[in-house]
Amino acid sequence: MNKHHVALLLTLLAGSSPALAQSPDVIYKNSCASCHGRYGEKNALGKARPLKDLTQQEIAEGLRARKAGEIVGAGNKAKARLSDEDIAVLSEYVVTLKK
Repeated sequence: MNKHHVALLLTLLAGSSPALAQSPDVIYKNSCASCHGRYGEKNALGKARPLKDLTQQEIAEGLRARKAGEIVGAGNKAKARLSDEDIAVLSEYVVTLKK
């Protein structure tokens, strides 16, 4: 297998692996930024408050509620893959986002 095949295989495996294997910035970029904005500045789908206006605790609680299906929306599929550890580190990361 040449280097390109190995790189492609690793990319495919990383994309199909659980979120736990990824750092919070990668999780955010791949699963959150498209709706919430690069810096958490957007009202996701015109409904959710901007993440930049929330506390770390509010973000973690929101992620847990989405994962549990208590809040239904477009991002639930991505949030269902998050572990408790992912939620903790992701909520810590999101409050550090700055323009």
